[in-house]
Amino acid sequence: MVSEFNIKSFGFNVIPDRKGAAANTAKTIENAIGTIWEPVLDYLKTNENVFSGDVGAEIQRLNMQTMQLGTIVNGGQEIRNIDIQS
Repeated sequence: MVSEFNIKSFGFNVIPDRKGAAANTAKTIENAIGTIWEPVLDYLKTNENVFSGDVGAEIQRLNMQTMQLGTIVNGGQEIRNIDIQS
């Protein structure tokens, strides 16, 4: 008599939605990749002027101004305390 019953767990009777699962998997992967790269991209965006060379050019310009001001203050004697070619 026991063999007449269809004994299956609930999970085997449910048919999964294949389209929804693929979309959810794609979103999960996209979020995981975005979460990994987001801090790196934010850092690059924040420090864009460093990587473009703007900061290096500004430092070199300020070093030249400092050297010229030092030359004027010292009465025309050129004294290099800052190496601008390194």
